[in-house]
Amino acid sequence: MLSVPKPALTLFAGLVLVIVGACGSSAATSTPGAGKSAAGGAPSASSGVPGSQLPIPSFAGDPVLAAKFPTTVAGSPVTNVTTVKLVDAYRRFGTTAAQITTIGQALSTIGMDINTVVLGSAEATVNGSSVVISAYRIPGQDANKYIDNYAVFSPLTSGQVLSKETVGGKSVTVVRDSSGYASTWLYASGDIAWSVDSSDVAEATAVFAALP
Repeated sequence: MLSVPKPALTLFAGLVLVIVGACGSSAATSTPGAGKSAAGGAPSASSGVPGSQLPIPSFAGDPVLAAKFPTTVAGSPVTNVTTVKLVDAYRRFGTTAAQITTIGQALSTIGMDINTVVLGSAEATVNGSSVVISAYRIPGQDANKYIDNYAVFSPLTSGQVLSKETVGGKSVTVVRDSSGYASTWLYASGDIAWSVDSSDVAEATAVFAALP
């Protein structure tokens, strides 16, 4: 069983939320029209993290992952596509070299190289509600490795379980509590693990139906 120290767990589990909040309007790799500079080139990095004065950095993104995001979900455009290398994000948000080494060693036990893992996010609209689509690309690896170890990277709370379900025509892993309430939906496609945090099956269905 993969074992990651608690500080590393917190960093890994929460990092994508920070990226979504901090880079939703400014990204290293983004869809056309999302976060571009006035000159039409690289996205701007002038905005701050909501609720803070922290400037948004310019990251080296991943065009391969960015291109995998759907252009529309439920008939509405997908916006603010953002990608960033995991190590770059860790460094930018204050993770120490020792912590990164620890996380890297843990990932290596399941064949994941921390230097190649890429995080991504985008925003969709389903039935008038905003839905965040998250992605984790592990080049050359089976993304099921991430999903199989999801409870290690994002510890489940008491009563939560992982279940296999068909959602949007895809075989999906769902995080549900003892009452059946769903909070997270996970889907592996090649070397990309997709994630939707929502309690609404309609939102998850729309997103997964649009994914390859």
